[in-house]
Amino acid sequence: MSTKLLFLIALFLISFGCKEEKKDPINYDDVWLAPAMLDENPKIVSGNELIVVQKVRDFLKKKDEFQNSDQKSQVEYFEYHIQISKKGKIDRLSIHKSNNPIVDSIVIDETIKWKLKPGIRKGNEVNSIYILKFTIDTKSESASIIESSFYVAVEEMPEPIGGIKSIQEKIVYPEIAKRAGIEGKVYVLAFIDENGDVVSTKILKGIGAGCDEAALYAVKQTKFKPGRQRGTPVKTQVSIPIVFKLQ
Repeated sequence: MSTKLLFLIALFLISFGCKEEKKDPINYDDVWLAPAMLDENPKIVSGNELIVVQKVRDFLKKKDEFQNSDQKSQVEYFEYHIQISKKGKIDRLSIHKSNNPIVDSIVIDETIKWKLKPGIRKGNEVNSIYILKFTIDTKSESASIIESSFYVAVEEMPEPIGGIKSIQEKIVYPEIAKRAGIEGKVYVLAFIDENGDVVSTKILKGIGAGCDEAALYAVKQTKFKPGRQRGTPVKTQVSIPIVFKLQ
């Protein structure tokens, strides 16, 4: 057998082997992919997580006031997984963390109205899972959407419309902080949805004396340019430094 023929056979075998290695053994039509397996997470086209959370908070607060208004503050955690077909239809909702069937009914009644875009893997829409997580503090106005569904880093990070100056202009310096001569930076973690709205906030590092609350209020009142991944608006979390400095 000639050297040239042996070379051609070897080249064919190498090419065939490479193709076999690239073949994906999983049929993604038969599975529901979690966010970690997706290139783009599912997103809400019509609907709002915050409305769900507010309705749950209102119910729990009324229940708490009716049962025992002197009870200490208690944060409750809820988690739901919504299966979305690659055609964008809600297939089912799984309750992963909840101890209240009425809350479950509220979540189901609200999320069933949503229209969602399925997740993307390798350029294709696939059966995917949208994870809704939130906490409720019945003794305060605290209700937070958990950040797992929000990107930490994207190609284009969110920016406040008008720049950081637009947030600083909304700051009302607390009188108690002025009298105490308190200055410094408050770091706020803001969760920005695809429309550029702030859906939730929390303090990463505060300085107290009412400054933390003033910073949260200013950020919540600000409209953002949403974060973008591959040109598409996505949910993103971003840390914002707010400066408190006496004149």
